Order: sequence, then C-alpha cells, then structure tokens
Amino acid sequence: MQRKSQALWIKGDKQGAVKILVAAIKKAPSQLDNYLELAAYLNALQDVTQAEKLLRSALVRFPHNQDIYYSLGTTYYAAASYSRALSEFKKITLPRLQNDKLYMLASTYYAQKDYGHALAFAVTAQQRQPKQVDVNLLAGDCFLAIGDFSHAETYYRQALDQAPASAPANFKLGLTAMAQGKSNAAYFKQAKKQDAAYFAREKHKLTDIERYLKAQQK
Repeated sequence: MQRKSQALWIKGDKQGAVKILVAAIKKAPSQLDNYLELAAYLNALQDVTQAEKLLRSALVRFPHNQDIYYSLGTTYYAAASYSRALSEFKKITLPRLQNDKLYMLASTYYAQKDYGHALAFAVTAQQRQPKQVDVNLLAGDCFLAIGDFSHAETYYRQALDQAPASAPANFKLGLTAMAQGKSNAAYFKQAKKQDAAYFAREKHKLTDIERYLKAQQK
C-alpha cells in the first residue's frame, strides 16, 4: 500500500495518496506505518490539525509508541507549537531515533531563538553525524546566530564539502566570509546560480551582516 501511495505522491496526486492511506487504515488499522506516512503527507499539505488528530488516535491503538511521539513532535513543530514539540521529542529514548531527536530538539530551540540550547543539541548531533549536510548547516546557523562567524564557517564548509551544489551552504558560507572581511562574491554567485528563489528569499541577510560590520566599526 505504501508503494502505491508514494507513487501517487511523487506523480503529484497528493489527494490520491492521502485517500489510499485513509482507506488502508480503515481496512487494516493495526498497520502503524500507514498512520505515520499519512501524517507526513498531511503535514506536507499543511493540514497539521488533521495530522495531530490522526496521530492522537494512533496513540490510543499503539500506546507509548516512540515513532508516533516523533511524528507528533514534527507536527507540532510544523504548526510552530514549539513547547508541545519539545515535550514529544523529550519522550524519545530509542537509540535508532536519537539522531533525529537531537536534530529536532536543536531545530525547535533555534526556532524559539534559544540559541544556547539549540547549539548544545546541534553540536552533539553533528558529532554523531559529521557528514550530514542538514546537521552541519544547523550547527552553522546556531553559531551564526550568536555571532561566532569562525565556527559557523567551519560547519558551513563541511556542509559544502558534502554538497557542493547546495545553495544554502554556499550562501551561508558567503555570509560568514563577508562578516570576517574575506572574499565572498563567489559563494553568493554560486548560491544564486543554484537556486535563484532561495537567494532572493535570503538576500536580506546580506544587509543584516552589513549593519553588523558597520556597528563593529563604530
């Protein structure tokens, strides 16, 4: 059933994929994976209310299931309900979910602008997964947020080493280079070339760095 729903989703038939999983859950309510996949699709469609309702019903059938806790945490994160997201992530103890838990704890604290806690979890996550691009980017973001451009550059460079075509890695490395008075134009050029829409969304951060540099000169 998952293969059929995934195939529909990839083809762009989002509602078709949802309908197949709803039918599958009605037919075989003891199949946990269908709940988790449907919740992921609902979140992608920004229907977090239905995703939460689905997962809460799944918890009744599968009490204390940590995959459901994780999915609930990501649902609350998507809804910007960060305290509730943290509550779900902190329930997770399974070793196989620890890397995901650390990343999401760091992301959630970062979203709350609690950069101290975010940094602690992000660095721990990076130590466990040093070649994971999104983890390196998040660690870099945490250091950038506290103005530690040298350490931010280190993690962004590691992300770029793993994904040379990453627009975020190039753009953010350009920011740290700019903040440190280093050559940066090539990074921004690459970022714009690789993802013009991303560059346009993030371009305002160049002004933020320029303001920081001017403030430092006073």
